[in-house]
Amino acid sequence: MEIPFNEKCIEKEGKFPIFTLKENNREWRAMNQNYICCCSVQIDGVIFKDAVKKCDKGLITEDNRFFLVELKGCDVEQACKQLLSTYETFSKKYKNYEYFCRAVVSKMPSGKAAPKLLGASYRKLQKKLNSKNKLIYKSVLLEEKI
Repeated sequence: MEIPFNEKCIEKEGKFPIFTLKENNREWRAMNQNYICCCSVQIDGVIFKDAVKKCDKGLITEDNRFFLVELKGCDVEQACKQLLSTYETFSKKYKNYEYFCRAVVSKMPSGKAAPKLLGASYRKLQKKLNSKNKLIYKSVLLEEKI
């Protein structure tokens, strides 16, 4: 599997049944039922060391899906800003991927008011992503099949 980044950012690579990305007592689990080759990477602070905050981690699959993951305390609006910034940078530079954005935070706004409370970055990110890979967000643990 070809990874477009420096080896220093790679956390785990292979055909494992579960990939777990953790930070700040938040966790995203990718259930790899078909045992496809995947690579988890550290984005913020390793791939990007500039002042503009990016999402924390990512998971790249052999079928060219790129999951951008932000593991945040309680500021879901800031998580959306970081995902948007990362998506905009990567999608221009690495065009051969289909992008998916995930945010795992300590608490979420609820109900119909959630999109307004999530802020402009949330709405902008949702418009940029197609309907199949809209931003998914959840509190503390997000688990999904990839």
